[in-house]
Amino acid sequence: MTGPTPLPAQPPYKISDCDCGGDECIGPDPVPWLPWKTCFKMYEFRTAVVPVAGNEPAATNAKRIVIRITYEHQLCLLGRKQGPIVHSLTLLPKEELKLYEYDRYRLATSVEARFSWRTSFFAMTQKVTDAYNSATSDSGGTVSSSASSSKSSGGGFNLGFAGADSSSASASKSATSGYFDIANVSTHFSHVAETSSLAVESERSIVVSTYTENETVHSTARTIRNDNPCRAVTYFIRRVFEVYQLTTRIVAIDVEINGQWVSIFAAPQAIVDAVKKFLGPIIIGLAHDPKVEISLPTDGLLYEAELAHCCSCDCEAEAVARLEIEKSQLENLNLRLEAARRQARLDAGNLDPFQP
Repeated sequence: MTGPTPLPAQPPYKISDCDCGGDECIGPDPVPWLPWKTCFKMYEFRTAVVPVAGNEPAATNAKRIVIRITYEHQLCLLGRKQGPIVHSLTLLPKEELKLYEYDRYRLATSVEARFSWRTSFFAMTQKVTDAYNSATSDSGGTVSSSASSSKSSGGGFNLGFAGADSSSASASKSATSGYFDIANVSTHFSHVAETSSLAVESERSIVVSTYTENETVHSTARTIRNDNPCRAVTYFIRRVFEVYQLTTRIVAIDVEINGQWVSIFAAPQAIVDAVKKFLGPIIIGLAHDPKVEISLPTDGLLYEAELAHCCSCDCEAEAVARLEIEKSQLENLNLRLEAARRQARLDAGNLDPFQP
């Protein structure tokens, strides 16, 4: 006798026709996440005229030597911290209350003029620097500087390299070598950054209140409730700040030759010698870490709850609550022991029905 006729071969089964398994449905590996180390850079340009004596060789080829030093201010994220208290309130046991958050910045600005807090900080840094330069110029200062972010544009603000191509008129003023000292430059920028941070915090202030006005409808409301029967809860509402560490570094030294900025390495040796004599120990790549932390305000709020130390219940009510907790703990222990007993019977091979 012959066996059953074998079935014809089936067509190859394609996993991709039915589900997302198999190699045909696997995409490329995801891009790995980098460590959380965010830094952004802002640049400051300082220009001045190097005094050249008539008997120096550099004076025979150039009537004056205009130099420009580029400083890189790097702000690296260290972490976040709690800011000042915006509002605080205490809820009694079983009390419920509604809070209203008013964002003055969004209420007072149009959609076209509304930007993130970081963009506001960049723009405010430029404004503070311009105000400082204007005040210095009005008071008879002899130097000029300008700061800008590392981005060419963004958020509708002028965040380009303002002053990178200073005209001869603005760069024709003389200065002392101490004006280019990296410690002084870093200290000055830290003052600018701290002032800008305070200005951004004032501009983007948030008001938290327990009441609302009828004509104000654009607000965020949330309901908080104290479910504790015997203790009050105090809520502290704070601003959230990001903390950055400032590091300043010299990234370039340029010389103006025939109306063009040229690196000090490409300048004639006579000009290089005159610049070195004027600047002294300032070199490209020199860094200064003043151990200064810049706190930038964010748009976030932190709600921190604190349980009261004193109990508002009388002794009998507190004892009843404690007994209820102990009763629940004993019932939970009983259920765990029963589950362990049944598991032990099953492990021993006893399959008799469990007694209720």
